[in-house]
Amino acid sequence: MRWVSYILLCVAIALSGNCLANAEDDGVSPIPDWTIRPNFSQKEKNKTLDRCSAQLTNADRITIIFSLDRHYMWTFELSNPSWNFPKGSTFEVAFGSGNRSYFRQRVAALEPQLVRVLLPDSVNSFEAFRRLPKLELVAGGLTSQFDLNYGNQVLTALVKCVQRYGATAKSRAAVAAWLRSPIGPAKRPSADPGIQKEASSLAANIVSEADITNATTLKPNDSLPEARSDAAWKVGEIIFTVSILSQGDMPEIGDLTDLIIGGDAQNCRGDFFSGAMLDAIETVNVARAYTNCQTPQTSASIYYFVAPRKQGGLYLIKTIANGVEVTPTGEKNAKDLDGKIRTAFMAALAKL
Repeated sequence: MRWVSYILLCVAIALSGNCLANAEDDGVSPIPDWTIRPNFSQKEKNKTLDRCSAQLTNADRITIIFSLDRHYMWTFELSNPSWNFPKGSTFEVAFGSGNRSYFRQRVAALEPQLVRVLLPDSVNSFEAFRRLPKLELVAGGLTSQFDLNYGNQVLTALVKCVQRYGATAKSRAAVAAWLRSPIGPAKRPSADPGIQKEASSLAANIVSEADITNATTLKPNDSLPEARSDAAWKVGEIIFTVSILSQGDMPEIGDLTDLIIGGDAQNCRGDFFSGAMLDAIETVNVARAYTNCQTPQTSASIYYFVAPRKQGGLYLIKTIANGVEVTPTGEKNAKDLDGKIRTAFMAALAKL
């Protein structure tokens, strides 16, 4: 089940690296001090990508491991050959970024020498990891730190690795069909007045419930191509849109993020970064994704939120920061707006 994170890195990564293919043989670009490799499933007759991983070992012999699976879901793990944690045990570790500001996070022992950091929001966490110069950790009497000066290059390289080794003829065909689909990126505002009214009402309810100020509606012709939708609003320099996907064969909610990311990756003509996660709001299963495309001419960051529609189909909500350059402030504003939209969604939906 994709609702359960199934990525398990073998402890041999931290000890010998023998369970993975040689990075140089697989053509993964080297980054100083990091080892980046694709890892393939051995349980299936046809070799398929399980995940791509990047690891860095510091002076304390602690290895930090970032992984991205073929569905663009991130995990963060730590290993040390001298650890001996009871398998399945959990405890808290404090993490900081060098500015004396720490946050506590639970970790779980997958193996005696390997723990996974239980990130509640892997999409936003890994977007933030790209900008950290270093990462500190404190666990009991243990203190250690990692130099993440190449963090952005490392995480971007993992996305490229998944695109290179995770793509199959079937997945490429699915993305191509999504790009042409009437519910895909080329979707135009619905001609159905009922759909238009529903999308507009949901967007207005979100603005009201989330107490979003400085928000104005956009006409379809006022929106960017990537903002084509059934309803669009502008909040400062950020655009958020609501689309109702109710036509044709609808993909499962978890599979839709694969298509979204695959389509954005194909359309990006520069450096591309992405992540996805499955989530729940109250009792409703939802999906989230983030993509970022940077070219010499422009930059675009898009937060996606997908939720089921009672009448059938899905709601697709996008929060878009686009321009010559998306500054850290612009990125934060988009992230904050995405968070407000998700928080207000159920109350806004109940008012329809």
